[in-house]
Formats: sequence, C-alpha cells, structure tokens
Amino acid sequence: MSLLKKIKRYSVFYFVTSICFAWNLQAKVFDKDLLQNMAISYVATQINDLDNKKIQLSALPLDSRIPDRTCLTDLELSIPNPPPFNRQITLQIKCNDTQSWAQYVHVRVEEMAPVVIVNENLARGEIITSSHLSIEMKQIHFIRAQYLNDPKILVGSRSKRNLQRGMPVLLNQVCMVCKGDSVNIYASLRGLKIKTSGVALEDGTLGEQIQVENKKTGKVLNARVDGVESVKVNI
Repeated sequence: MSLLKKIKRYSVFYFVTSICFAWNLQAKVFDKDLLQNMAISYVATQINDLDNKKIQLSALPLDSRIPDRTCLTDLELSIPNPPPFNRQITLQIKCNDTQSWAQYVHVRVEEMAPVVIVNENLARGEIITSSHLSIEMKQIHFIRAQYLNDPKILVGSRSKRNLQRGMPVLLNQVCMVCKGDSVNIYASLRGLKIKTSGVALEDGTLGEQIQVENKKTGKVLNARVDGVESVKVNI
C-alpha cells in the first residue's frame, strides 16, 4: 500500500472519529426517568393555581424497552389541549435535531383534599382525643360527603364502632352526643342567648336531630347537635 493511500485512509478514520466524539460530547442523554420528570414539571407550569397540597402530579411509567434518548438541541414539550386539564394528560416531548424523535408521556393530575384519619386502632365507645387524629391528603374523587377535614370537630366525641388505624373517620362512626350524656342546651329568643342543661335521649352527630330532656323542667325537646355535648333548640 502506498504512503499516499495510507495517509488518506487514516485521515478519513480520524475525521469520522472526531465527528462521533463531538456528537457524544455535545448530545444530551435523556433516560426514561428524566423524560417523566420533565413532563411533570412542564404540566406544573401550565397549571396556574397549582398548590402542591391540593394537586398531585405523577407520570405513568414508560415502556421498559424504550432506550435512552439523545438530542443536540433543547427538547420541545407540548400539550394538545390547554388547561383546565382532565385527570390524564398526554404530553409530547420532541427532539428537532438531525436524529429527530418524539416521545409521548402520560401525566396524571389528581386533585387532593385533607381528610381526618385515626392514628391508632380505637375500640367502640372510646373517647376520641386530639392525639388519636391526624390529617392525610387523599384523592378528591375517593372522598365521601361524610369525611371530615377538621380534627377539632371530633375531639371529645365517642366511637360507635371499632376504628382501624389509618382509616378516615366518618360522621356516622361517632356520636358527638351519646345517649345518657349530659348536654348543654342552647336557644335564642329575641336576640337573647339562653343556656340550660339536659340529658340526651339518643345518640347524635353533627347536624342530626335528637331528643333531649331538660333537667330543670323534665320537658323533652327536639334539638340539633352542633358539637360535642352541645345541642340547639328552636323557640
């Protein structure tokens, strides 16, 4: 082989090698986790009233067979429809360099709300204290109307059944006024607030109508439960 041919061959080899080296040096690598995190961050920027305590974003896992992506330019992210979003968004991540590619990522948008749960197992008839309760964020479409978001409302009430640790507390699982309890009876008359004592004749929880007996007069009254050991009557 002539010296001239050798020089030409090596020149081509070094030229190709330099191009490959430059590509590896400049191209950014995007693995599946990075693409998912980019999708979540982009969706977050599109939700103007995003509150980390009320909205939770998560990306569905990408197919494990998808290889790591490389791109020499900044990626282009887009969503076909503007906010407000549905519970699932399909987002496109696109590379516009010579090795053009596009990847779709599905992002879930879950609205969250605070729910009162019990921290430990409670037996039927046990008086509930503040240490028994805490707040947990749950997906709003799983929340029932009877769930509570303020633990203070329940402090001093009594469990009507066994309550399991970590479970939300429903109003129908407690009695704020239990049969036989002494209660405060409140009434309003011509701008005056009247208070007297009575005895509950049946169980009741917040907002329920129950019968109570006035201790002073012995009269049975229909009253509405408005708190622990507290009822209101209409005069």
